[in-house]
Order: sequence, then structure tokens, then C-alpha cells
Amino acid sequence: MKILVANNAAPFVRGGAELLAERLVVELRRAGHEAELLRLPLGDTPEQIRDGIIAATLLHAVNVDRIIGLKFPAYLIPHPDVVIWLVHQLRQAYDPPPVGWAPDPVLDPVVEAIHTADRAAFASATRLYAISPMIADRLQRSTGLEATVLMTPPHSEVKHQTQVAEDFILALGRISDGKRQRLAIQAMQHAQAGYRLVVAGAPDRPEDLDEIRREIDKAGIQDRVELIPRFITEDEKIDLLARCIGSVYLPIDEDSYGYVCYEAAMSNKPSITATDSGGTLTLVKHGETGLVAAPEPKALAMAFDEIALDRERAASMGRTAYDLAINLDLSWHHVIEELTR
Repeated sequence: MKILVANNAAPFVRGGAELLAERLVVELRRAGHEAELLRLPLGDTPEQIRDGIIAATLLHAVNVDRIIGLKFPAYLIPHPDVVIWLVHQLRQAYDPPPVGWAPDPVLDPVVEAIHTADRAAFASATRLYAISPMIADRLQRSTGLEATVLMTPPHSEVKHQTQVAEDFILALGRISDGKRQRLAIQAMQHAQAGYRLVVAGAPDRPEDLDEIRREIDKAGIQDRVELIPRFITEDEKIDLLARCIGSVYLPIDEDSYGYVCYEAAMSNKPSITATDSGGTLTLVKHGETGLVAAPEPKALAMAFDEIALDRERAASMGRTAYDLAINLDLSWHHVIEELTR
């Protein structure tokens, strides 16, 4: 089968969705299909978003048997056989502020255009999948449509390791407001002595890194927070995960189960997440595989202390997290079988 994987594109932004799309193409080819990746630009302004809808709906996919659409507006491409594996809708048009747009005479027509285009695409799709229970629930609430949950396997096949925990908690991921590394740093102001926080990942914008550094300086905790503000290699990530006490990952309403939490679990490490972090709660079960705290500094500091100052309990939760991750049975074979049947 000739399959076009369709995703959106923001210049110089590379995250989980981009890795997922690229890996999907690789796995389709391994399964014997011809597969290509098409990335449609998506801007930030209402005019650019409206142009994105028009561009997608006017595109003619020639010499293609099936389109697998991942994100808005890529899944709007018209074709007789479109399978949508929904990473997420354009959340600005569905969620309440601050994630979504507040009612605005300028934005309201764009929101309506997005809703109209989405309803048409979802209704005409050959099949509709969602990458996580969180995405399926959000789709059902916003459109009334049911999607089959088809969870995403990890992007890379690396052999995770486990070593005796050293004196640090690890915060992996792109440095951005949405991932809330600042909140983890603020928590360190209230945490007990004896361990530190390592923040590792490339900043989305220079301003994001500046804010992090100002937060550290303002709190006077330069000796308790280590910044690695760049893209880290797989080997570096495996090493950090192997040596940490546990992982902290605090996204706002995460779409998937959280690859950061999954990778920590595969390294036999517990995770700390927030009550409003969404899909991470698939893997982080409070008191069993990690800790779930309110998204405020003092509550998080207590969670940090709980795993950092009781290493035996942290190790026990890490082992349980590993068992849960294995039992999810995340398989590319199953994904490809579903998307190509």
C-alpha cells in the first residue's frame, strides 16, 4: 500500500509528534508498505491558521492509497481513504483559557471554521483512533465522537539501565511554559537539603531559558539546580535516568501517557507529576509508581522530599512503574496492523 503520513509543521519545533510521525513512516516501510511523510505548515495567527485549513482542504494527494492524518490541519486533506490517528486537535479552539482562546470577535470565526473542518474530517474518516485515553475523552467531550484508543509505542528502541540512585531528581523535556520546569525549580526553594534538581532539555525559545535562570538566581538555589539547556543524546538520557532518584514531569494536560514517564519507568525509576498533567496519570499511580501532587511549589517540594529522602520506597515504586509500563504492551506491530487493515 502507498501511504502518506500527514502531520503539521512549526519551524524549528521538534517534539514528540515529530518523532512519532517519523517513526511511523519507518515502521510502515518495515512492514512492506511504501510510505512518505508530508508536513503542512501551521502558523500562530488567525489568518495563518485559516490559510492552513484552506491549504489542507485544497491539497490533492496523487498516487496515494491511504492517508494517515495525525494533527490539525494535516488530517483535513481530502481523500477517499483517510485514517486519523489523532495526536490532538487544535486545542486553542477547544480548551478554555489559558490553553484555549477567550471569546473574541476576531477569533470566533476562526474557531467556528476549525470546528466545521474538524467535524467534516472526523465524520468522513475511514477509521478514527486517538493516541491516548486523554485524547479520546477530549474528542468525545468536544464533538460527541468516539475514537478507538491506539496508544503510541516509544519512539526509540533503547536499552534502559538502572543504577544506584545518586542525589538528584531529573526533569527531562523541552524547556517551555507548557512543561513547567519553572514550577519544579520553585519547588526546590521549599525542598529539604541533601539532593538537587537536574533540568535537561533544549529551550523552545531563548526567553524560556532566561526565565528559568532568573528563577534560579532569584531563589538563590544555584547550588541545588543544574541546567543542561540543550538537546541531549539518547546515551546521555539513558545515563541520567539510570542514575537519578526519580523523574519529575509537570506538563499541563499532557496528550499522551508521557514519554518522559515511560522512559523513567523503563529505567525502574518513579515519576512525580501534577494533578492537572492529564495523560501522565496513565503511568503515574500515586503511592504505587510515583507521586501525584498539586501544581504548586510547596506540594511538589513535599513529593520531592518523599522520594529523595526514602530511597528504598523510591526504588520500590520504580520497580512497580517498570511492571506497569511493560504490561501496557506497547507494540509497533499492533499499531501498524490497525492503521493498515
